[in-house]
Amino acid sequence: MTSPPRSWLATAPDGTLDGLLSVRPELAALHEPFAATVWEDRLVDPVVLELCRVRIAQLHGDAAEAARRTPEGLAAGCGGELFEALPRWPADPAFTAVQRAALAVAEQFVVDAHGVTDEQVAELVDHLGAGATVAFTAAVGLFDGFTRFRRVLQEE
Repeated sequence: MTSPPRSWLATAPDGTLDGLLSVRPELAALHEPFAATVWEDRLVDPVVLELCRVRIAQLHGDAAEAARRTPEGLAAGCGGELFEALPRWPADPAFTAVQRAALAVAEQFVVDAHGVTDEQVAELVDHLGAGATVAFTAAVGLFDGFTRFRRVLQEE
């Protein structure tokens, strides 16, 4: 088992998101209900969210976050074989159409949010509906932003 990442901040207990946010409890208090809403409202399949969260961590080179599994993803049965195939998601037949549509938007969001196309969003809306697409996009923004946040404040 690997040890958790360490932070450059002497007051943070570790380089995990919870550890980093513990330095500013008022920010943690705001983050927790927002993050919980993304997962608990079930507007988007937790497997889709978990795949996108892990792919975003992979794209940012955050091995610790990519290896971590959320309780929601585990409870939904998000298995190891999908994670192993994740770098090959566009061509791997293990991924469903909705997973591919979500991963396409999530990946483009990380690389260049301005590059997300109308066609990609329309396909996502076709699969998820408008409300879930908004929830999904908020989740992707959260995953991307906090992975970047962790990467800046973690020791390597």
